Amino acid sequence: MYTTRATLLEKIAAGNEVSWSEFYDTYKSLILSEARKRGVPESDRDDIVQKTMLGVFHDGVFTYRRQKDGKFRSWLGSIIRNKIADYFREAERRNTVVSTGLPEGRDWDDFEAGFLEEYRTHLLRLAMEELKARVDPEIFETFALCRTGCSDTEAARKLGLRSNTVTIRKRRCVEILNGIIRSLNQSDPDLNLPIL
Repeated sequence: MYTTRATLLEKIAAGNEVSWSEFYDTYKSLILSEARKRGVPESDRDDIVQKTMLGVFHDGVFTYRRQKDGKFRSWLGSIIRNKIADYFREAERRNTVVSTGLPEGRDWDDFEAGFLEEYRTHLLRLAMEELKARVDPEIFETFALCRTGCSDTEAARKLGLRSNTVTIRKRRCVEILNGIIRSLNQSDPDLNLPIL
């Protein structure tokens, strides 16, 4: 289950090894996505993940400190950006041809804005995973079906439920999900994640 970001960071800072693994599982897809978006070939993306994790856990120690490093999102983004830039510098140094799909010179000026959008999408996906872990599978299935565009009546027919049951389940999920999203927005107001 996805732990709130602040709780996860606190556990890691305290040296909790289980949380290190959870951090890896939580942020691996974000790093892979950013590497893909920046043109790193698929065969090398796992290397970017590993190098990013080594930057996050220098000699096995979690290196982020809010007072020194500022916002976690910006700190993590800068590590990812640096590891991707290092990858391309190394490829150029070895004269390895790497097709990036990026403009000539790989302009990094837009990285922060692009990373913020990628990070927002990542957190919304994690919020849905947390919701799924916090409610019964049948309730989440109802909510997920309604999210595909099914009306409450259609969902009730497909699931063999009363329409009122679908409405109640959906409302409960929206309340929980909005609570998760509000908590994320409080921890980083720049996120401005949408409330349902």
